[in-house]
Amino acid sequence: MLKEILQGRFMNHPLHPALVHLPVGLWLTSFVFDIIYLGNNNINFAISSFYCMAAGIVGAVLAIPPGLAEFTSVQRNTRPRQITILHMTLNLVVATLFVINFFSRLGLDGGRTVSYGVFVLSVASVILLLTSGYLGGLLVYDYGIGFKPQTRGQTRSDLRRAA
Repeated sequence: MLKEILQGRFMNHPLHPALVHLPVGLWLTSFVFDIIYLGNNNINFAISSFYCMAAGIVGAVLAIPPGLAEFTSVQRNTRPRQITILHMTLNLVVATLFVINFFSRLGLDGGRTVSYGVFVLSVASVILLLTSGYLGGLLVYDYGIGFKPQTRGQTRSDLRRAA
């Protein structure tokens, strides 16, 4: 029952892909704010980046359980399972790097500046994030992981005829 809830079966849509947009978007926005801050030293961009990073970490925590629920449904000893393991590993590394980045900024000055060290960490994190996102798309679009064909608007007899 819990697994079906985490997989989004109650809403006829996989939950993990819906939730991952939050951390991905926030972390990419944080990176853009870092670039803008380094270009003009406006403290507001450093602070915005810091808070986007924090919110992205919260979003990642929300996306992890549905992702693990989907992972348990992927058949062992298959190419999709190998890709899923790589995708999951990269996501855990990315989340860890953003947590390190967040606490590094917090320790420096409460997130009011972006040092070149934390910027390099952001660059590495974003590269890994984009790589993992590509793998997630590959899992859904090429292998159908987490995909459930839409049946809205169809009657039970329509579904039986289609089968």
